Amino acid sequence: MGEFLRQHGAHVAAWGRLFSIVLGCLSVAALGYLRWSQGARAWTGRRRGVVRRLGLNLLGLAIAGMFVTYGPMSPLFGTTRLLDNSVGSPVPEMVFRLVEGGGERRLTDFRGKVVLINLWATWCPPCRKELPVLDRLQGSYREQGLVVLTLTDEPEERVRELLRRAAPGTVNGTVGTFGWLAIKDFRPFTLILDRHGVLRDYFFGDQAYEAFEARVRPYL
Repeated sequence: MGEFLRQHGAHVAAWGRLFSIVLGCLSVAALGYLRWSQGARAWTGRRRGVVRRLGLNLLGLAIAGMFVTYGPMSPLFGTTRLLDNSVGSPVPEMVFRLVEGGGERRLTDFRGKVVLINLWATWCPPCRKELPVLDRLQGSYREQGLVVLTLTDEPEERVRELLRRAAPGTVNGTVGTFGWLAIKDFRPFTLILDRHGVLRDYFFGDQAYEAFEARVRPYL
């Protein structure tokens, strides 16, 4: 599901809105025609029932489509659409504080390195599962110029002990907000930046070590 959304989220959002509008118009047309023609003798009760069910089904699909694209999933679709359009461009600056030491850092501090940014939270089981995998990835590719950066919008005191155990080798930071990435409660989200700070890849959902490895190696 995460890989499908990574590849097709932007298109799902765009087409979902279009199909919702089309289905809504068709449902209104079917129900309106039924009302207009209900007095015609040629329209039996069975035919009217078929048209009524068709109109109501189309209306239900239109409502469901609008709910998906404008409801709880809207931030995810909006972010994937934004990232889809941003691949190949430098990402906006991000400022964060180190979990250990509390110093302020910026993405531009890592220019010349390939940066994998993982957005996570302690309340997200796949995120916690992924931390040791990210730590292993950092250990394997540090010498080749990889920086694995984990960012959370939770306070340092909530994440410090977990990170010390699960991901002591990665660069771990906290932010007040993810800013231009309106992911809300959709975690984990991962971005891959090349040595010039250009977005090259992104994906939603937890990944195996081999998947991370395959995604970062082309840029090392």
